[in-house]
Amino acid sequence: RAMGCWSILIIVLLLSVVGLHSSSLLQENGHVAGSGFKIGAGIYDITGPAAEVNMMGYAMPQQRTKGIHFRTRARAFVIIDANGKRIAYVSGDICMCFQAVKMEVIPRLQKKLGTIYTADNVLISGIHTHAAPAGFSWRVLYDVTSLGFNKRNFDAIVDGIVAAIEQAHHMAESSAGGDRITAAEGEL
Repeated sequence: RAMGCWSILIIVLLLSVVGLHSSSLLQENGHVAGSGFKIGAGIYDITGPAAEVNMMGYAMPQQRTKGIHFRTRARAFVIIDANGKRIAYVSGDICMCFQAVKMEVIPRLQKKLGTIYTADNVLISGIHTHAAPAGFSWRVLYDVTSLGFNKRNFDAIVDGIVAAIEQAHHMAESSAGGDRITAAEGEL
């Protein structure tokens, strides 16, 4: 039950942060009231180097990747309201998202799609996995156990996030609109 409440809260916060709520209120049935949205989703691989990279967050230099068990992905969602305001939300299979990643994603997105995506309407988060490669921060503290910055891993994450947002963008743009945002809960 708490998980469903958190999901609803996150959706409402995302919509209100950039003004997409246009006096919409969350109704009891889990629907966001309003005239509808254009919604797009995208997913892209962000796996990075397959072996010999420290895993993010364990702070144990000797704990290094030894191949790929599961690929890591970036999942992006673009939501456009009736006034054309939009947000892009990305959840990545990474421990956390560093400022470095977002600072690189925005200009790469703008090269491809123009200035409709900015630091103000793009949110990137990590699922907090410790089973993905490290070394993708520009801060020494986070890269010390991975023995420094790993450009191959950083580029895989940034490129994958950009590709996922681009997919979601094109899907949302081609949407007829009128989609409703709903929240659901259940057991996993």
